[in-house]
Amino acid sequence: MILHRYLLRESLPILLLALLFLTAVYLFGFFYAGARWLEGVPLPKILRWLSYHVPGIWVQVFPIALVTTTVLVFGRLAAEGAHFALLSAGIPLGRAALPLVAVGAVLSGLALYLQEYVVPEANNRVRVAWWDEIHTQGAGLFRLKGMQIPIGQGKSLYFQDFDMAAKEMVGVRITAFHGEVGTFLFAERGTWEDKTLTLKDYRYYQVDFAQVPGLETAPDLLAQVRRVFRVVSQGKTLEVTSDLSRARAIADYADTFSFGQDSLSEAWRKLKDPFLPPLEKWRARLELHSKLALPLANLVLVLLAAAMALRYGKSPGLALGMSVVLALAYYGAFFLGRALAGIGALPPELGAWGANLLFLLLGLRALR
Repeated sequence: MILHRYLLRESLPILLLALLFLTAVYLFGFFYAGARWLEGVPLPKILRWLSYHVPGIWVQVFPIALVTTTVLVFGRLAAEGAHFALLSAGIPLGRAALPLVAVGAVLSGLALYLQEYVVPEANNRVRVAWWDEIHTQGAGLFRLKGMQIPIGQGKSLYFQDFDMAAKEMVGVRITAFHGEVGTFLFAERGTWEDKTLTLKDYRYYQVDFAQVPGLETAPDLLAQVRRVFRVVSQGKTLEVTSDLSRARAIADYADTFSFGQDSLSEAWRKLKDPFLPPLEKWRARLELHSKLALPLANLVLVLLAAAMALRYGKSPGLALGMSVVLALAYYGAFFLGRALAGIGALPPELGAWGANLLFLLLGLRALR
């Protein structure tokens, strides 16, 4: 259809420019927020850190860029009186909006793909690059001191302090339990590269807690103590394998900010975990449905944006203002729903999908 080709030809350049502009605004915001720490940092490191934000930014700005595009294109049709020609020719407004609905479907699919395969790893790299390359120049582990870090196979890592100059953990302790037998590994210092921890001046002990009560009645106390408390080994250097990589440890534990590190499939697996506590399951439901609802906003906002633009967007300034209002209204409703679901006032599904449902109904009604 000629109309559809025309709308696509007019829409795609505007969409691209809107996407580039919004991405630049978001990146400038991140740059400005971290400016005090970026002095003296090589430009390639700064650009790499900013580039890791881009996939997550796109998921958030796709709906805004599409609303802006829709309002500008259909506002121009309204300014030229083209919408009356459409109605006179028997072409419903909803049918005229189909090309942008198709663009919204493509953006929704792309956003879901990014949420599953790109955004979680990119968000991990954002935090690793910040704490390990920019903020501390290779000493990002200092943020983990004093924490109990599970490193897999039942082992837990703790270190008392971090030497910023030597980039070494100080006062390292690794504990693990197999039944009632506990193993305790102490070291004066240690380093962590990828999934290998290298411990210096270590001492390795084993304690059988099942036999501790027998100490009170043991006829040969010294022999029984040796069976309960054993020095397995000690020496200068020991390597310990971790299931958790150094980068992932920094990404998971360096700070308390949430960067959406779970993919859609990981969020689904967490939701289906039968051992997940009720409160965590509630949060997992909200997180999964939010990750699905936000990308699909690209579809629901197009209809309302097209209808509003045809009726009220007869000047570019008014059209741009309308796009800002629609985007803010949607995100306000979306985050309000999340907040209400977070405190238990709404079911997680309704809290996540409520804004989409509201704007879909408004759009369908406006295009009638």
